[in-house]
Amino acid sequence: MQSPRLRAFLRSAYPWGGPVLAVLMLLAQSSLTLAQQTATADKQIAELTTTLRSPDENKKIQATDALGQLGPGAKSAVKDLVGQLTDLSPKVRAHTVRALQMIGPAASDAATALAKAISDPDVHVRRSAIMALHRIRPEPNTAVAAISKALEDPEPSVRVAALNSLTEFGEVAVAPLSIALRNPETRYWAALALGEMGPTAKLAVNELMRALKDDRPDVRREILIAFARIGPDAAAAVPSITPLLGDSDPAVRNSAAFALGRMGPAAAKSVDALRKAAQSKDELQSAVSTWAVARIEPTNQAARAQAITQLTATLKNPDPRVQSAALRGLVDLEQRHEELVPLLTKIVADGPLPLVGDALSVLSNLGDAAVPALIVALNRPETRGRAAMLLAPLGPKASPAVGALGAALSDSDAEVRREVLFALGSIGPEGAKADPALLHALEDPDMQVRAAAAYALGRIGEPAAVAVAELRKSLASNDAVLRAVSAWALVHVAPKDEKIVAEVVPVLAQSLQSPNVVVRREAAGTLGQLGKAASEAIPHLKAATRDPDATVRSAAIGALERMGAVVDSPNRQAAPKR
Repeated sequence: MQSPRLRAFLRSAYPWGGPVLAVLMLLAQSSLTLAQQTATADKQIAELTTTLRSPDENKKIQATDALGQLGPGAKSAVKDLVGQLTDLSPKVRAHTVRALQMIGPAASDAATALAKAISDPDVHVRRSAIMALHRIRPEPNTAVAAISKALEDPEPSVRVAALNSLTEFGEVAVAPLSIALRNPETRYWAALALGEMGPTAKLAVNELMRALKDDRPDVRREILIAFARIGPDAAAAVPSITPLLGDSDPAVRNSAAFALGRMGPAAAKSVDALRKAAQSKDELQSAVSTWAVARIEPTNQAARAQAITQLTATLKNPDPRVQSAALRGLVDLEQRHEELVPLLTKIVADGPLPLVGDALSVLSNLGDAAVPALIVALNRPETRGRAAMLLAPLGPKASPAVGALGAALSDSDAEVRREVLFALGSIGPEGAKADPALLHALEDPDMQVRAAAAYALGRIGEPAAVAVAELRKSLASNDAVLRAVSAWALVHVAPKDEKIVAEVVPVLAQSLQSPNVVVRREAAGTLGQLGKAASEAIPHLKAATRDPDATVRSAAIGALERMGAVVDSPNRQAAPKR
C-alpha cells in the first residue's frame, strides 16, 4: 500500500470531509462493470441531450447540470450545449457555460461560442465564460484576445476573472495587457496582471513606465509592484521610479523603494536617493529604503548590517503590515539559518498572530533547521495545527518533535489532532515514543482521527507493536475506511504474525468491493505485499482485475503476480513496481 497516497486519501475520504457528490457517484457506479458503465453513460447522455430541448426551463437546467457533472464523459453533448448559449434565459446560458467548464478540454469545440459569451448581457454568463475558456485551453492567442476584452467590463468580478486567467497564459498575454495599460479604465488591472506574471512581463516595461505618470496613487503603486516582480529586467525604469521615493502617498514611496531594491545592482543609480529616503521619520519607509540599499550593494557589509539592525527594531512596530514587511526584509537579507531561526522562534513563541503566520511561512522553507521553532509552535494552540503540517514533510528529521507532538494530541480540535497524527506517522519508528497518546487516539470520538491514528501506527511499523490489540478491534468497525486502514497498519506493525495476517486478509478482500476507488486500490496493493500469505484473496483479486478503475485493475494484477496466480484479465495493464 502506498502510504503517501493513503495519507492524502485520509484527508478527504469521508463524505463529511470531501465532495459528497463524488462519493455518491462512486456508490452508484460501484456494482457495474466497465462495459455496463459505458453503455449506461451513453444512454444517460442521450436522454439528457433530449431534455435540453424541453420548453421547461428547470428541466433544461437540471439536464445541463447533470451533463456538467459527467465531465469529459459528456463530450458528445458539447454541440447541444453550445446551442443553448443563445437561449433567451440567462439562467440557462449561465448553467450551460458552467457545464462546458466542467467538461473541460473535451469541450474544445465550444471555444468560439464561449469567446462570444464573454460579451453576454448577463454578468454571471460573462464571468463563467472566462473561467470556462480558461479551463478548455483553446489556441492561446484566440483565448487571450477574447479574455482581454473583459478587462474593460464594468463589473469588477468579471475583470478579476479575466485578470486571474490572463496571468496563466504567459508571454502571449503580455502584448494585450500592455495595450490595456494605455486605457485609464483598465490600467490598474493590467498592471496587476503583469505584476503577477513576474519576469515574463519584461516586454511591458516601456508601457509600464508611461503608465507610471497616472495621477492615481493606487495605480502608481501597482505599477511599481509590477516593476519589483519583473526585477532586474525592469532596470530601464530606474530613472522613472527614483523620483517617486518622494511621492506624496506613503504607499507609493514604499513601493518605489521596494521596486528598486528588488532590481539589485541594476538600480545602482538610485542609491543616493534611497539613503536620503532612509532618513525619513516614516519607520517603514526608512526600513525599506535601508533594505533596498543593502540589496543594491550586496558586497557592502556595513549597509547589510545596518539594514538587519533596523529591520529587527522595526519588528516591534505595532502595525502588523509594518511587522510583516520588516520580517520579509530580514529573511531576504539574512540567509544564515543559525541567525534566522532564533529570531523566528521568538516570534512564534510570543509574537502577534499575523506576524507568527509570516514566520511560519518562512520556517516552511528552512527544512529541518526549522524543527526547534516548530516545536515551540506546537505549544501554542493557535499555531499547533500548522506546525504539525510543516513537520510532516520533514519525516524522520522531525523526530525531536515527537514529545511535543504527543502532547499536542490532547488538542480540542479534531483537525489539529489529525494533522499531529500525520506528522507522527511521517517521522516513522521514532514516533513510537508517543505510543501512549497514539493508543488513546485509536479511541478518539472522531472517526477521521481514529483512522489517522491507525495510519500513523502503520507508518511507525514494528516499534508500535503495543497497538496491535487496539488495531485488531478496529477491524470490526462499522466504518469501511477505518477497517481498511487498520488492516494496512497491522500488516506493517506485525508483518510476521501469521494469526494477524489471517485476520486482515478477509478485511482487505472485502475492501476490494468498497465504493471508494482509493480503498479498493490500496487494499489490492496491501494484499500484494502479503504475497502468498494472502492467497485466499485470489478470487477477490481476480474479480478486481475487471474493476472500472484502471489503477485498481493494475494493483490487483500486481498482487496476483506476486502470489504466482494466473492473471486472465481482459483489461490487463502492466502492474507498477512496488
